[in-house]
Amino acid sequence: MIRKTADDLRREIEATDPDPGLDSEFDTAVTEFRSAVRAAARRPEGFWNVQRVSVLRKVAGRPPRPAWRVALVWTTTVMFFVIGIGIMLDRPQAAPAPDLAAGYDQELLIDIERSLDREVPEPLDAAFLLVAEMGRDSSTTSAR
Repeated sequence: MIRKTADDLRREIEATDPDPGLDSEFDTAVTEFRSAVRAAARRPEGFWNVQRVSVLRKVAGRPPRPAWRVALVWTTTVMFFVIGIGIMLDRPQAAPAPDLAAGYDQELLIDIERSLDREVPEPLDAAFLLVAEMGRDSSTTSAR
């Protein structure tokens, strides 16, 4: 890495042929700025004293924040933070999704087993009860 000194840079800048219009505008702006700064610096000491007093009055006029307000803000922030963590940790864990296909298959197998164990299909249950009742009545009447 080649380091250039300030003199080297100055020579490079002088070697280039800048636009004379830009230099004159820049020089004019710098001259105006310098004169404005010097004019401000030449103001009487009374002006600067008035400025100093004005700033000190503004600073002194504003009451300092009470310590209890700062403590209240910190306490509230910590409290919300702890409550947020508590809510996040208190959430119930999501139950695993049931295997619906296995559940339906199990229910179907149970229904089939119940149907096989029945003497009569479920839709004919009422008719079977009537026939059984009639059979009991007929057996009791014939026994007399």
